[in-house]
Amino acid sequence: MRSMTAYAEVVRPLSAGQLRLALRSVNHKSLDLSVRLPPALFPLEASLRAQVREAAQRGKLDLAVEVQDDPSLEPRMNRALLRAVAKGWQEDAEWLNLPPLTAEAFFRLPGAFQAPATDLAERLEAPVREGLVALLETWNEGRAKEAGRLRPFFEAGLSRLAELRGRLQASAEAQAAELPDLYRQRIAQILEEARLAGQVPAERLLAEAGILAERQDVREELTRLSAHLDDFRERLAAGRLEGKAVDIWCQEVLRELNTTGSKCKRLDMTRAVMEAKGALDQIREQAANLE
Repeated sequence: MRSMTAYAEVVRPLSAGQLRLALRSVNHKSLDLSVRLPPALFPLEASLRAQVREAAQRGKLDLAVEVQDDPSLEPRMNRALLRAVAKGWQEDAEWLNLPPLTAEAFFRLPGAFQAPATDLAERLEAPVREGLVALLETWNEGRAKEAGRLRPFFEAGLSRLAELRGRLQASAEAQAAELPDLYRQRIAQILEEARLAGQVPAERLLAEAGILAERQDVREELTRLSAHLDDFRERLAAGRLEGKAVDIWCQEVLRELNTTGSKCKRLDMTRAVMEAKGALDQIREQAANLE
């Protein structure tokens, strides 16, 4: 069980300077990976992306790789451009009434600095890969720790749903015992109002009342709800909760609660269903943090 929210950083010394890798992740419905590299390391981007995708399924990830204090990365002034600009400036300064060429004016020109010519990608491929392995390990540890903080919340939510399910079961038994007689009386009242009293056999009245009561019986829904709660409990105990799976689980539980709520004839059952929906929403909200 892992959260999608975590941060990890790794710093490795190099023969010249140091290598810093950082990975930040937040919630996202799919895998969205952003990689920031020095231009000299662009040849490594595809392999680094593949390495990260092996460790992550969902989330918005931001991977940053920095090479610090390496002399080979220092930009070089474009001397050829400077000579050409200075010569042209000097030749045309008089008739164009140009001010003297300044360093500030030159450095504003595109191409005033050239990217360093370096074999950095080749030299640092192994250190970068090794650093990324350590980074992903630290990152996954952080995700597991963050998910561990959610475990008490899931346990409390599951306990609350189980308690409410028990209340619904007790009320459902009472409702199942009450409904046949209530429907029989109601049907008899309707027949009397329609001046048809005595024209329908008592056995037929009892049968029709029983059919209506069976349609309002929620014990089957509560049995399925109990199975869903057991499944969640097993997954939580095994640490196998996943965000998408929990979302589907919540949909199934909500289906049973909605059906139960539509069949409720007792006020205490209606209240229990409403409370259960609230507890389910809280579980769904927190499960959105899981990968």
